[in-house]
This record gives sequence, structure tokens and C-alpha cells, in this order.
Amino acid sequence: MSIKSANVEFKKYVELKIERNKYMKFIGFEILVIEVGRVEGVLNFSEKHEQQNGFVHGAVTSALCDMACGFAAYTLVNEGEQVFTAEIKVTYLRPGTASKIYAHGWVLKPGKNFHFCEAEIFEMESNEKKLIAKASSTMAVVRDKSFKDKYSE
Repeated sequence: MSIKSANVEFKKYVELKIERNKYMKFIGFEILVIEVGRVEGVLNFSEKHEQQNGFVHGAVTSALCDMACGFAAYTLVNEGEQVFTAEIKVTYLRPGTASKIYAHGWVLKPGKNFHFCEAEIFEMESNEKKLIAKASSTMAVVRDKSFKDKYSE
């Protein structure tokens, strides 16, 4: 299935949303690829991302899944439309310990009101990737023109 964006300037719109995402900056997650229906990014794993046993904290992993799915969904909407997580399920497959954590998110099935998305999180060491988590999510699309976020004019 070929996915098309409703917004010819989708990359610019997603970059604006990324710029406004404070949590993403806080943890150091960087989106490297923005394409129609998909994004890829990387996190340099450091002590602040660890849980008590030295692995990537599950909250960080699930946040990466959520952001990868959400920004992939944002590639399909018109400027001014919003995307919110309606539901997400994260499956943790193995502990992450590598120096880089790679996230890949994509829209599995776009819809009028909901985009169904998936994400995979890998640990990366010397260009070798190991899958550590997988997620599926439902992203709600809000087209209500009366919706105003704190950045609205």
C-alpha cells in the first residue's frame, strides 16, 4: 500500500512539532529521517536513561516508541491538524545496554480519524542492531479548528 501525505510541506510541519517537543530535547532523542509515513531517530544512551540495573529504562523505551509513532503519523496530516496518542502497547523483548538506541516508527494503516502505527527500538553497537522493544499504537487525528495549543496564534 502506498501512503500519501495530506501536506506537501509535511517535513517542515514535523520539524516544527519536533522543535516544540521539550521532552525529546530533555532525553536527547534526535530524529534523523522524516519520510511520508515514517521516521527514524537515535538516542545516545547515558546514565540518565538507566534504570536500577543499568539498562535503558522502560519509560524511555516507551517514550521513544510513542514519539516515533506520533511523528510518523504527523507526516500524513494537514498543517494545523494535531496527532495524539489514543492507545499504545509496548512489548519489551530484551534489556537495552548499547551506547546508541535507534527508533523506527511508521504508519501501518492511515485512516480519517486514526492512524495505526508501529515502532521498533533497537540497541546499536558497531552498526549491529538488536531489537529490544516493539510497539503498536493508535494515533488520533484532531481536525477541530477550534483546538488551540499554547503555540497557536
